[in-house]
Amino acid sequence: MIYGKITLEDWRTACVEGEEPESSFESYNLRLFFFGTLYNRDTLQATPDDTNAKLAADAFLSDPAYGFSRLDGSFTIVYYSENECGVVRDHHGTHYPVYCHIDGNFATSWQFLEDQLEENFEPNLVSLSTFLQRGILKKNNFALFDVHSLGAGEKFYMLTELGYLMPVWASVKLETQAKVHSMFDSLKERNPSLYEKVADDIYCLKRDSVFEHEPKVATERNPDVETYSRRYGELHAQAIRRRIGHSRRVGILLSGGYDSGSNLAALRSIYDGQIDSYSVGFKGDAWTELPMARLMSETFGTRHHEYEIDGTEISALPDIVRFLGEPFMEGGLMVNYCAMRMIGDDKPDVILGGDGSDQYFGTSGREVALHYLAARIGLRPLLRGINRLLEHETFDTGGKLSRINFHLDKILHILEGERFGFSDSALCALLQNPKEDFEPVKSLRPDIHSFEHLYAQHAILSDLETVINRIILFKASSMARMFGNNLTYPFMDLELFHFLQELPVGLKCRGNSVLDIARGRSVSKYLLKHHYKPLLPEAITLKKKQGGFAPMPLFFRDRARRAFFKEFILASGIMDNYLRRDAVEKFLTDYEQVAEKEGGWFWHRQNKALQYFNLLTLVVWWEEFVEGHEVKF
Repeated sequence: MIYGKITLEDWRTACVEGEEPESSFESYNLRLFFFGTLYNRDTLQATPDDTNAKLAADAFLSDPAYGFSRLDGSFTIVYYSENECGVVRDHHGTHYPVYCHIDGNFATSWQFLEDQLEENFEPNLVSLSTFLQRGILKKNNFALFDVHSLGAGEKFYMLTELGYLMPVWASVKLETQAKVHSMFDSLKERNPSLYEKVADDIYCLKRDSVFEHEPKVATERNPDVETYSRRYGELHAQAIRRRIGHSRRVGILLSGGYDSGSNLAALRSIYDGQIDSYSVGFKGDAWTELPMARLMSETFGTRHHEYEIDGTEISALPDIVRFLGEPFMEGGLMVNYCAMRMIGDDKPDVILGGDGSDQYFGTSGREVALHYLAARIGLRPLLRGINRLLEHETFDTGGKLSRINFHLDKILHILEGERFGFSDSALCALLQNPKEDFEPVKSLRPDIHSFEHLYAQHAILSDLETVINRIILFKASSMARMFGNNLTYPFMDLELFHFLQELPVGLKCRGNSVLDIARGRSVSKYLLKHHYKPLLPEAITLKKKQGGFAPMPLFFRDRARRAFFKEFILASGIMDNYLRRDAVEKFLTDYEQVAEKEGGWFWHRQNKALQYFNLLTLVVWWEEFVEGHEVKF
């Protein structure tokens, strides 16, 4: 627990309370508290005597706007100076969550903040509606009013006049505070509109990104694959070396696919100590990857551990919601929970996860290509019309029209991330006041200058800023904290990120043409596969990708459990002024037919189960944090 206040008053004596910082730094012009760990001390040219706080302070003082972006780690930083103060999260938000009140008070628990301020935060119904659609809250919003959740790679901060003006007049030597005030007064006369903007910004709580994520389009007619491959392998091994340090025992999450296999192959090439591998499967799942995980364990000599999910694990949902403090749901959440729980008390020093590799290379190449081609030939208006028509519940049956609309939705909303949850029309039917409590997501403008431009834009806006930062690393790091495990992510290394940003798109998504990619004739993560294919068993490299999806209907297979959930949901106080009881009851009744029906299209059953999961999760959160009732399943 960390808590304090972002304030420019008495900055020399402002303190951060709760947990002791890993290190702190103080000079005549800056006080900084560092919580967490840094991985790239080598690239920061640290000496053995340099603390992490000192390195963070140097980065900030060299560039107050973006200096923290030089730091690669899992951390929270709180800093105070005469002209700026704030709190910062690491690039992907893998350290503590940070919540801030509008008055500048912050804490790593919003419940603690509410108690300290003796306030009762009201639920933000628009943000909760977004959760029902997507499994995550509305961007830059929280589940409650008057409290803000700090995103990955962001900072909450305040500025004085000098703090604001220094970047504007960076070339001007500001010698005295009086001179700054003089410049501020002259600005009022010369540029009143800019003055008003500055006046509104100073001494007020602001949110900004520390990391610049501008899509980079790298093309190269005949790239030297072997040179790129060697460099990628070096950077990946270096990322692992930085994270394991001098660990005597290392763990690894093993799925049976390329990413976890590449982590294991690279780890074994630099480390000959004990490795514990952990794999999670699903009982009765024909697509299970547990046999492939066992094969890799045997190939690289790990002590292997397995767990098979049977659906009863949903009883842990109230514990998960209480720990997270906010509604969140994604298909792999229960997998992460079970993996972290399986590790138990016999913990390795560090555990390597394979998260984020897909997204750093870029995903959905086929959908990106189809959107690009549809835009270039003017088909998007027609496709949007078909999409709106097929969204109606009449066509939501799992038949051919459902499949068409499923793929249309992914293609048309290419920059928004996958939308597993209630459609716009289905959500509005659930809400008592849809005009007030629902705001459609504003579509971003796709960059269709070329396929490469759209691919790079999708990789930043959807893959990185949404999927990595708000979904997969949020769930993975949260479940690791829940069980006290030191989980880290080599593929998220900052140097790897910059390397892949400059990598030609053709070495990320390999296809002979945009049309071929649109037809599904391409190789994703091409460079990674090229580098690691000779090092992994053929059974791994030759098998077709099976998806690795968690079969969500498994958790609702038991009829008695569904009856219990139905009674619990319909009795909730959430029906008083937010959800329509009749519409919710209809959804739950209709789900009975989906649950009892054998076979059918996987993604129809999967999405219905995810809708159920979103609804159940929201009701658990509401009962716990709005009604104040302890929930047990």
